[in-house]
Amino acid sequence: MTARLKLLTVSVLLGLSACVSAGPKAITDTGVVSQIEVGKSTRADVTALLGYPLTASYGDQGEETWHYTRITTAPTATAFVPVVKALTPSLGETTRELAVTFSRDGTVKSLGLNQPPGSPAPSG
Repeated sequence: MTARLKLLTVSVLLGLSACVSAGPKAITDTGVVSQIEVGKSTRADVTALLGYPLTASYGDQGEETWHYTRITTAPTATAFVPVVKALTPSLGETTRELAVTFSRDGTVKSLGLNQPPGSPAPSG
């Protein structure tokens, strides 16, 4: 095998096994999320820590909720088997969601972190 073919083979294998993530990494960092204080932090504080949300929703009481999502996909060997992939399309995928609700005065009213069962706590 030539050196070029070996390099190409290794590159392709690394590319296939690579982990892909989308969304703000900050929501997986407890050090960052813990800086958001209920009743004290403002929209500007949250924006400085996490950036702008992808989506927002509005409640009947004038509340605004910002939704942040981080999806990480790490291929497994079974993910390359077409039948298995068709039956379990989210195999190897982890989704974490953070919802930050603001009261009418613009301060944080509540935080909600949703992460898959059995997954490790966010790390900093």
